[in-house]
Amino acid sequence: MTLTRIAAVLAAAGLLAATGTAAHATLSATGGGTADPFTGTTATELIAPTPSWYTDELHADAVAAAERGEGVAIPAGVDYPASGLAFAGIRPGAWIISPAGCTANFVFGTDGDYSIGTAGHCAEVGDEVTIIAAPGIVMAIGTTVTSVDNGVGDDFALIDIYPEMQQHVNPSMAHFGGPTGVGDPQFGDLVTHTGHGVVIGTGGTPRAGVVVYRGPGDEGPDSGEVSHSRGKDDKDGTNGKGNGNGGGPKGDNGTNGGGTADAYAWDGAASPGDSGSPVRHLEGEAAGDLTHIVVGGPYAPGLIAGTSIQRMLEIANKPLATAPNGPDPTA
Repeated sequence: MTLTRIAAVLAAAGLLAATGTAAHATLSATGGGTADPFTGTTATELIAPTPSWYTDELHADAVAAAERGEGVAIPAGVDYPASGLAFAGIRPGAWIISPAGCTANFVFGTDGDYSIGTAGHCAEVGDEVTIIAAPGIVMAIGTTVTSVDNGVGDDFALIDIYPEMQQHVNPSMAHFGGPTGVGDPQFGDLVTHTGHGVVIGTGGTPRAGVVVYRGPGDEGPDSGEVSHSRGKDDKDGTNGKGNGNGGGPKGDNGTNGGGTADAYAWDGAASPGDSGSPVRHLEGEAAGDLTHIVVGGPYAPGLIAGTSIQRMLEIANKPLATAPNGPDPTA
């Protein structure tokens, strides 16, 4: 597919973002998607703070309601965007508000034993995870059981969903449907994601891009700097966590982090809050997650990057839950 054709497809889909943290790379300089995009760069996690209205008291109420298989109401007077919340329930693209502002990615496991993913830098092992599940409703959905936070290509966490909340799970990705299976992102592929990045993703918006890299991640002595914007219990963004640049050790906080980083990157648009977002091929297969914006290096001015679905499956140690290709707003 020519670059002209790719741009035309994206424009026709209405998914090329013109605002926010856009990373529009120079595709002609990629060398077929093999040039290292991380050396000499800064990779920044696209994580946002927990909203100030989500208090400890509201969290306790949400956890108590989850024991009954229910959510709780968002307090009256809270102003929050709800444009993308027509796709309700626990699903790929759900809006995570605690322990950080992120986005849930794919569902793993089988009916009655579902888990859901996000970025590893969004949740540590033991963290209880809360989402906005529908307009006016928050749900405490489960507990993080595995968290790998080793930078681009090795950044994924798995949340085990409470038994009482399994009834609210829908594996269908918001806006697009799918994933129809396990994909394999390669140079030139069209990918789409749904996320809750501020401004361009606020309330949940679909966006698209073109894969320009697939290969090793940013690990190792020649890797780029990884910027950790906030940690658990850090609502003002002053403390880091995860891979040695902030408040925690590099490595796997769970049990399945011994594999090799497998990264991919694309020309697209994202902003804080998009971390963890599910990314799928235009045809429906899962491609991976979204975790960072990478600035500098051979892909000017920057890229959106994440962990491949193959590496995510290694960490999850559960099968990908699939769904038909097409929007399914049912909770």
